[in-house]
Amino acid sequence: MKKNIIGRLTQSLLFASSVGLTVCQLDAAELKLLGTNMPSLDFHGFVSQGFMVTSEYNYLADNTKSGSFEFFEAGLNVSMNPLPRTHITAQGFMYDVGDSGNYQPFLDYASIEYTFSDYIGVRGGRIRKPSGIYNHIQDVDLARTYVLLPQGIYDARWRDFTTSVDGGEFFGNIPLSKAGDLSYEVYAGFLNIATDSGVANFINNRLMGGYVTSFDPATEVGSQIWWNTPINGLRFGAAFGYAFNFNYDFREPTGAPPPFASSISLRAKSSLPVQQYSAEYLWKNWTFQAEYYNVQVSQDTTSPFGTTHSFVPQEAWYGGAAYRFNKWLEAGGYYTEFYTGAPATVSSDSSQKDAALSFRFDPTDWWIIKVEGHVIRGTALLQDNASNPIRNDDAWFMLAVKTTFSF
Repeated sequence: MKKNIIGRLTQSLLFASSVGLTVCQLDAAELKLLGTNMPSLDFHGFVSQGFMVTSEYNYLADNTKSGSFEFFEAGLNVSMNPLPRTHITAQGFMYDVGDSGNYQPFLDYASIEYTFSDYIGVRGGRIRKPSGIYNHIQDVDLARTYVLLPQGIYDARWRDFTTSVDGGEFFGNIPLSKAGDLSYEVYAGFLNIATDSGVANFINNRLMGGYVTSFDPATEVGSQIWWNTPINGLRFGAAFGYAFNFNYDFREPTGAPPPFASSISLRAKSSLPVQQYSAEYLWKNWTFQAEYYNVQVSQDTTSPFGTTHSFVPQEAWYGGAAYRFNKWLEAGGYYTEFYTGAPATVSSDSSQKDAALSFRFDPTDWWIIKVEGHVIRGTALLQDNASNPIRNDDAWFMLAVKTTFSF
């Protein structure tokens, strides 16, 4: 089995290498619109292939105990500046992480923005949600050291839910003289969630035999502010979001024998207030980061038998550091904790602690390889109870490898 895993990993790396050599010959392709005086279109893209293996549980993918290649990302983006102070950009994206994504392409973002001045600009379309250090650049593998970001905050299975909204935002920068400056974004829009998304898979797992049949378009409003301090490289951020009308219909098994109904229809109405606080310090070859995340899920569930109310708090935090040794080697690590449910009920299934150590290699400007080890305790983020029927609080291990090519 180990020989087979190593062989598949080698084949994957060789295939990705050939793809990378081909696309990188394009050298950030530009396409001039023939017959017009319009500015050129800038094309960029990337493709990533990963491998994960765990010692104890199936995590993120269905069969990581045996080794899984269900860890793939690819995107193609285009941008142009048709007029002064005007920028248009769009990206198509596909991914596969276990049962989420399944290589289905979707529009990751597509927006047009106009900057009136340094103080204020406006952006509309399918826009990236500003939240924390990494939310708007989760797919930019070149921008981080790690294979996996802290999953309690940046869950790789929820990409089609957490990164974008259909709406608009105001943004800008406010100078504070000797106190540095403030950058801000304020947005509002709609969340369109599919019944085969990572969010739906998460809900289905909690239903234990039930399944989501439809989602309403939810509305979300939010903001983020960054204080860029007078100390070079030091900044602090705060993000707030509120998703309301997060409603969905689902069916749940009754366990009743015929001729009684085998399942019943229910409707859930939820609200999700979110807050996230961030700190980052870039000093020489060091990067220091820390974040705290909190969401309070309030839900009313209506069935033929009445309405029940539930309240589930979730919180996560991490602290990490990375060091760039030279142009081809970087190393970093973080420690993170995630909790769900009331503090008095903390157990293996309601908490997860993760210590990660990562090494990043940059053979070229367009090719990176990452190797990362995790020591994990707790099972709150497994999100697949059927594949993990027996769970406890013992420590378990995970190895993640990823290669990315970009142009």
